[in-house]
Amino acid sequence: METRLARIFVQNKFCTHCVDQVKTKMMEVQNISNVIVYPQDALVVFNFKRANQVSEALNTLIALGYPPLGDTMEKNNCQTPVCACAA
Repeated sequence: METRLARIFVQNKFCTHCVDQVKTKMMEVQNISNVIVYPQDALVVFNFKRANQVSEALNTLIALGYPPLGDTMEKNNCQTPVCACAA
């Protein structure tokens, strides 16, 4: 099956230390590969095989505190990104 490319801009920028966490969690989604995270652009790029995997990837990003750009989150459902370097 042919793979497709997804580019997801997220609302919260991540630091360079959070890139590994985002990549690891995204790679846990079945048939997601070649995850590249661009911290300065708040962009996540990856390959997928089926459309439902994009939905799973979006859910993963939301759970990590990085909702897609343009999504409106209810206050009680909105999570702040967990950043290992936050002080």
